[in-house]
Amino acid sequence: MKTVIACLGGLILAGTLHAAESYSCGPFLLDPGPDRMTVVIDHEKPVTATLTLSGADGGGKKVIEHGEPARHHLFVLEGLEPGAEYRYEVKTGRKHGSGRRSFRTLPEDPEQYRLIALGDVRSQPHIWHKVAQRIFEEEQEALFIIGTGDYPADGRQYGQWIDQFFVPARDLLARMPIWPSIGNHERTRASGDEREEESHYFSLFELPGNERWYRIDYQYLTLLVLDSNSQMGSDSEQYAWLQEQLRSERERFTMAAFHHAPFTSGPHGRRHEDGTPREWPVDQGQRFLAPLFEMYGVDLVLNGHDHLYERSYKDGVYWVVTGGGGAPLYKIDSAENPYQQTAKSVYHYSTLDVDKEAIRLTAVDLEGEIIDWVKIPVAEKTLERKRFFVREKVMKGVQVGAYSPETGGVSCAVVNVLELPLQVTVEVQGEKGGVLEEEPFLLGSGEERELALDLSPLLGGDARPTWQQREIALVKFALQGEGGDFGGVVEVEHEVSLSEPAYGVARMERVEIDGNLSEWGGVESMAMDGSWEVVLKPEGFAGGGDMKAVVRLGWSPGKLHLAVEVEDDAVVDDGVSAVWDSDSVELYFDGRPEEERGDRYGEWTSQNIIPVLRKAEGKFVGEQGWSADEVEWKTRASEGGYVLEMSIPFALITGKEQLRAGDRLRFDAMINDRDRGEKDGSHHRLWSRGDAWRDPSEFGILMLEE
Repeated sequence: MKTVIACLGGLILAGTLHAAESYSCGPFLLDPGPDRMTVVIDHEKPVTATLTLSGADGGGKKVIEHGEPARHHLFVLEGLEPGAEYRYEVKTGRKHGSGRRSFRTLPEDPEQYRLIALGDVRSQPHIWHKVAQRIFEEEQEALFIIGTGDYPADGRQYGQWIDQFFVPARDLLARMPIWPSIGNHERTRASGDEREEESHYFSLFELPGNERWYRIDYQYLTLLVLDSNSQMGSDSEQYAWLQEQLRSERERFTMAAFHHAPFTSGPHGRRHEDGTPREWPVDQGQRFLAPLFEMYGVDLVLNGHDHLYERSYKDGVYWVVTGGGGAPLYKIDSAENPYQQTAKSVYHYSTLDVDKEAIRLTAVDLEGEIIDWVKIPVAEKTLERKRFFVREKVMKGVQVGAYSPETGGVSCAVVNVLELPLQVTVEVQGEKGGVLEEEPFLLGSGEERELALDLSPLLGGDARPTWQQREIALVKFALQGEGGDFGGVVEVEHEVSLSEPAYGVARMERVEIDGNLSEWGGVESMAMDGSWEVVLKPEGFAGGGDMKAVVRLGWSPGKLHLAVEVEDDAVVDDGVSAVWDSDSVELYFDGRPEEERGDRYGEWTSQNIIPVLRKAEGKFVGEQGWSADEVEWKTRASEGGYVLEMSIPFALITGKEQLRAGDRLRFDAMINDRDRGEKDGSHHRLWSRGDAWRDPSEFGILMLEE
């Protein structure tokens, strides 16, 4: 897009430089920060350039030399002092120079500060000069300018950038940095338009992101600059980016700036007979941006396009057209604007005074008269958003490890990520009613405390078979503090598994898959009956006489063996419906390596089987696409139910050809009973109570035994 000569190279001591003829465009300032500033010059013909920088007292002079001739020179100054005044001069020999200039870096964490907003300065440089000169003389403490577009009449004409924008405001732009948005008169190509760019906008300005839309965060303020010349609809790249920013953590206030005003009484707000705006950017702003801003709590939107001043208010958002920077004025009330609060056709600029409590916007005309003033307080939606993200940070500062059967305890760590002290209390509740309490403690800002919680007193004897023994403890943290955007108490809860249901899978030397289950007599059974049921849609379950099932598992080095006996008063399968809409068996395996199983939402194997009535004695349906050629299986109808017997190669489950004693798998089975009507029925699981497709952490553990 442009050639940038190396910056910050060759810092040497230098003497005093004197100015001669000025550069075509610049110097002007971009990208301000507490420790940085960027100085730019742009010239009609390639030149070399040298920047001399010193403190306000003239001490500590440094020189940055660009010895390679170029039209565009970018001097990135870093490592500066916050809120400090600096003097600088850009010069090429005796021919071109900027004269002695100065700028101030942004203060670090100021309690209050002022910004400038303006737009539509094109076409009448004598007016723009008056506006710019007034800002230069009367607003010297302002930190930066937010531009709402239309700087020259035709951004493709380099001479207009010189005559209509940079020269009339040379003093101001050399002292006060600008964050510009694109107007229609910049004549830039829309995003996605692959034709050659003819506008000089992108060759002049060096901006964050893709330079069309970008985000700036500063004390109390998140500024979102958009490009209303590009698509803003819900399927556009810009909309997706904007939505992502609004969903993310932001500063106390959120402002948006772009050119085309969605709400205006100026001529650009005129509508068709059907009530829709005539201009598509205005239409898209109303249909897509406004609802987004209202939903996510944007406080203030700055626009231009109509050459006037107008303030509107709609559903919690202030909309301000500040387009009186120099272009010929437009009449107010040329179009209907039901949200208008005040409007004037006058040359002006706007100031924004920002502190923790409010943004105070003031519109000032060429004579210094105040034409409008409004206070925009912190919205309750904003406070809720801030509290949400602060609490999210606090919650992420609490870590709870896994239970250790060897020590009977669990390790925890608490980090205070806030800039205020937190009172921390810890309580552990056992599943069987026991409670353990730790001594409360105070945690200072940035401090960390490690805890070792002994949970052994919560464990009790359990007469149930191991495949039914799931026991958890609830570790509860309460973090209390006052101040900032926190206020109140954040409670963090972690479930710790003290014991998990485990089924000992017996080794079986030989299994004949014939459906008669003669080899399974001595294998422990897992029974789904009235004493142990995990039932989804229990309204479709008629009790113990409706459906019962017994599940058994065995193994040999290359295979897992499964036997399922189902007692069902009516086996239903219409031969057409999906597997889960028929009487069927669903199997879930988490065969991932042990180190990957902490990911609840990882991939695992699932298979659905209709065991009896379908042609070819059943059907496999599943993510992994098992086929009858890969597994041995047999089904047999029995009186009042059915039997399923099968052998599954471990390679299909884990990717390993062989497993051995001591290996573990997570597993669950679900028996679907659909005999109570077309849409009724129940689903019976061995273990998981949640969505088995998403949370294998609730599966049971298969332990391969000798």
